[in-house]
Amino acid sequence: MQIKLVVLTVLILSGVGFFTWSVYRIARLVRLGKPSHDPVENYGWRVGSVLKFFFGQRSVVRELSGWGHFFIFWGFLVLGLATVEMFVRGYNPSFHWGNLFGHGVEVVASTAFDFCGLAVIVAVVIGLFRRFVIQPDRLRKDFAARFDAGLILGMILTLMISMFVTHGYIILNERALAGFTPVSNFFSNFASGSKDGVMPIGYDIAWWIHNIIILAFLSYIPHSKHVHLVGALPNIFLRRDRDRNRRKGVLKKIDFEQVDFESDDVTLGVSKVEDFTWPQMLDFFACTECGRCQDNCPAYHSGKGLNPALVIHDLKEHLVDVGPSLWSGNGASDRAELIGGVISEEAIWACTTCLGCVENCPVFIEHVDTLQDMRRYMVMDQANISDEVQKTLDNMENTGNPWGMPSQKRTEWCEGLEVPLMKDKKEVEYLYWVGCAAAMDPKNQSVAKSIVKIMKDAGLDFGILGTEESCTGDSARRLGQEYLFQMMAENNIETLGKYSFKKIVTGCPHCFNTLRNEYAEFGGNYEVVHHSELIQELVDSNKIKPKKNVDKRITYHDACYLGRHNGIYEQPRSVVSHVANGEVVEMGRCREKGLCCGAGGGMMWTDEEPDKRVNLVRFDDVEQSGAELAATACPFCNIMLDDARKMRGKEDQVDVKDIAELVAEAL
Repeated sequence: MQIKLVVLTVLILSGVGFFTWSVYRIARLVRLGKPSHDPVENYGWRVGSVLKFFFGQRSVVRELSGWGHFFIFWGFLVLGLATVEMFVRGYNPSFHWGNLFGHGVEVVASTAFDFCGLAVIVAVVIGLFRRFVIQPDRLRKDFAARFDAGLILGMILTLMISMFVTHGYIILNERALAGFTPVSNFFSNFASGSKDGVMPIGYDIAWWIHNIIILAFLSYIPHSKHVHLVGALPNIFLRRDRDRNRRKGVLKKIDFEQVDFESDDVTLGVSKVEDFTWPQMLDFFACTECGRCQDNCPAYHSGKGLNPALVIHDLKEHLVDVGPSLWSGNGASDRAELIGGVISEEAIWACTTCLGCVENCPVFIEHVDTLQDMRRYMVMDQANISDEVQKTLDNMENTGNPWGMPSQKRTEWCEGLEVPLMKDKKEVEYLYWVGCAAAMDPKNQSVAKSIVKIMKDAGLDFGILGTEESCTGDSARRLGQEYLFQMMAENNIETLGKYSFKKIVTGCPHCFNTLRNEYAEFGGNYEVVHHSELIQELVDSNKIKPKKNVDKRITYHDACYLGRHNGIYEQPRSVVSHVANGEVVEMGRCREKGLCCGAGGGMMWTDEEPDKRVNLVRFDDVEQSGAELAATACPFCNIMLDDARKMRGKEDQVDVKDIAELVAEAL
């Protein structure tokens, strides 16, 4: 008995000690990151987030497959009490929770252990079948990932069976474990055969197996894909407060006044793993490798070299590899290059900043910020950009729009419409921010005219900046040229400061997001509404009365910068319902899971390989819905889907129109 206690004690101290050392090592790796400028405050909200998303698994169970994780997670939490009981019985063989807290607690605990254990076994069996038979595309297929998954699930299954064997002995020989315990009873009969059978030996074997595997599991967790059990809770607690700090999708501001450009060590963006902030490094260890980011990535679905899950995984492996050298102070000079080595340039440039990965990540990893930081280094530090990107940036700097057209062109679309100019009116209720696309692109000029018609019919007091308007700089920022973005933002804020208005209305979600969310960091605080919100408000207040005159089957395409970036999903759908005389259908991927058109992140201005075009993948969704008309609420989406239908030869079968055009035609 004495030897047993010594061995048990040594195993416990070794397992817990190794786990503690491993967690400390992860903490040291995370601390290698640079400081974050997102403050950690609003602790009540943060505690609520942990309760909702870590313990409540709310994001996990949004998909059917997540319920298996839910039952395993909660099964483990409840069965943690059974595991404590196992260890304590090594020192006190007669210990039961009932002895400590009474018969009622024993009844509840025994019943809970039985059914939670059964739920975990069922979930594990389904998980094994899914991992090795169904093999969903989003799960890694390499040997290391398959071995890791098989080992973890096998250990969990063994833990459950060994627990039931020990409980069977307790039921049979100690007449304990009161309550409804059919599974433990089954294992009792199977393992013993009779009261004087082999159960005591079976108990000892099962007891040792259970405790050794628990300690091995504890030691293995920080060095496996299940390291998220260490990183997920703090990552959820410390995540960006999207209401008080930077809103979802708003990129980090570089304070150029604090940059020492004369220093040899100055870096704009991220060129080495230690250039990331510590919250970004914590992201690496929070990843569950569930593949949901991959499932919702338009670049991945179009065949490009970007897989958000692998980006985070590869960055974690790289950090673990170079961390010890960084601790020692030698800088890991012989390591692989971060950009072009660990993460390919193709992956960095393929991101459309659509937030499909971020929105669907159950542990709130910020993939887009990480990719954008590396893109900033390529653009601002290395000038490592394609000719078409350079031309776009030059156009924005020289002419104030990505098309490179002179500012005089900004008002040609409204000739003869008697659209009031702000320089004449000075003060209005609504300042209509037309945007570059609606002013310069022939297809979207029709949208601008439609918005003007709607506002006039509603009797609104509005005006436009005309030639004073310039690009908000959204594409410059997403293309990595933060300095140009800030210059354009400051110029636009100065222009807007000359006039008086209550609200800015715009038909471009990219302008909407930039004016509403990103200009605030530079002193531009405005109430900005998207035209879908305005139109819905006008319809609801009976200021306009569109007729249901669209007889085609309609589907609405969610614009990323309207939906995932700003949570506007229902307003454009409501607008569509007011003009639809026929059926309105949803695409298979819609709302939070809506697939990007491919234009975001500045990708509107880059050339794609013909067989890897995101807009063609999205147009396939339109066709699969059976829609005859794809309604949009973004000029970029309007262009991309229109191009896609032409490439597919479907101009006669499917129409593409902005919701403003549909409403204007219905007035």
